[in-house]
Amino acid sequence: MNYLDYSNYYFIGIGGIGMSSLAEYMLYINKNVEGYDREKSFSSKRLINLGLRIIFSENIEKINLKFTDPKNTLVVFTPAIDNNNKILSYFISKKFKVVKRAELLSVIVNSSFCIAIAGTHGKTTTTSILSHILYNSKLKFTSFVGGIMKKYKSNIIKKGNDIFIVEADEYDKTFLKIKPNIASILNVDGDHYDIYNDMDDIQNSFKKFTKNLKKNGIIFHNSNLEFDGISFGKDLKSDVRLINLKNHQNKLIFDIQFKKKLFKNVELNMLGDHNALNAMVAFMIAISLNIEPNCIIKSLKSFPGIMRRFSIELNEPKIFIDDYAHHPNEINSVYNSLKTLYPNKKKLVIFQPHLFSRTKDFMSEFAEALEKFDKIALLDIYPAREKPIEGITSQSILDKINNTNKVLLNKNDIKDLLSNDDHELVVSMGAGDIGELVESIKKTIIDQNES
Repeated sequence: MNYLDYSNYYFIGIGGIGMSSLAEYMLYINKNVEGYDREKSFSSKRLINLGLRIIFSENIEKINLKFTDPKNTLVVFTPAIDNNNKILSYFISKKFKVVKRAELLSVIVNSSFCIAIAGTHGKTTTTSILSHILYNSKLKFTSFVGGIMKKYKSNIIKKGNDIFIVEADEYDKTFLKIKPNIASILNVDGDHYDIYNDMDDIQNSFKKFTKNLKKNGIIFHNSNLEFDGISFGKDLKSDVRLINLKNHQNKLIFDIQFKKKLFKNVELNMLGDHNALNAMVAFMIAISLNIEPNCIIKSLKSFPGIMRRFSIELNEPKIFIDDYAHHPNEINSVYNSLKTLYPNKKKLVIFQPHLFSRTKDFMSEFAEALEKFDKIALLDIYPAREKPIEGITSQSILDKINNTNKVLLNKNDIKDLLSNDDHELVVSMGAGDIGELVESIKKTIIDQNES
């Protein structure tokens, strides 16, 4: 049976950013949807508000009877779920068809015109910007986004099925299931060495991804990557060039040069040079869809950003910025942007490492990236899907940081840290649950000023 022919869909790990958008899409096409997750999240609360039932315990008896028929129910799970999970084990033991999220997603997006955004970093930002552009066009599309878009307060936009926009995630090599009409490869860096053997393995997987293009497909790729297609970057060899980039009043202003055309004074309400490149990719994809340049430029100017992507949460009494950065190169990008924008301000970073395997693979690189800040505060490693690795802890990173102004703390210590600190700029980073602390950090900073 085709994955889209079932009546019922049960999602295990439904509150995850990728799972929740997929569950919402199945509701959108009038399927029966239910799910399980370990704890509530922003996304699971949104689904509940849409009328979807979610259970938060591994109690088999709480599964709705409608979803206990193997003939009519497809079970979808995320790799973040432990293999010993009782809900997952139940469905497997009862001979249900059980598939990973990527398998269902690929069937959906491959069924129509597909735009896939790939790369180690920047996928969510690029996908969000492109989705916002298409939202302001007349095109009928659905986009699956790996973050919460501020304007839409959602990780999915549903305006039809003519076009699908999707993040092509390299984790677990799931992007190899996607067959796009248009694709982009933003960058290729080392990551996910729990899945890949080495950097060559990663690069070869991206090469395989480029072979998935449908007939007459287009690929946009960073000019430092050797793929067939249209290259983009800042250098002279790029087919599409970013030029005259400047930061002005918390926004980016730049020009885009493509062949003999020059698009001047493009504005984006985001910071960070890397985001200008992300916007340029979205711009060129939109051009290839025959969207009017003026519509694209207006959309970029009105784009409100994404939660946890260099999100300026406070400008006073202190500057507070929150970011999803969880890789050394991403931390470096954030720091470089902060150094450009706020060169003279003392900078405190609160960082939550994500995954034991990633911490093990990039221990020295994390230390080198973090030690540039004036003060470093590390939280415990967020394990996600992993079991602990002996000897791999946040303390291990801290020991390697060549900066004496550093501290290891738990979440409950953050308030004391901020209340007794004189830094002018605070940045929180990580891909775990540190994002749930943003509001309390804001409150602490404000309260400190008022006391």
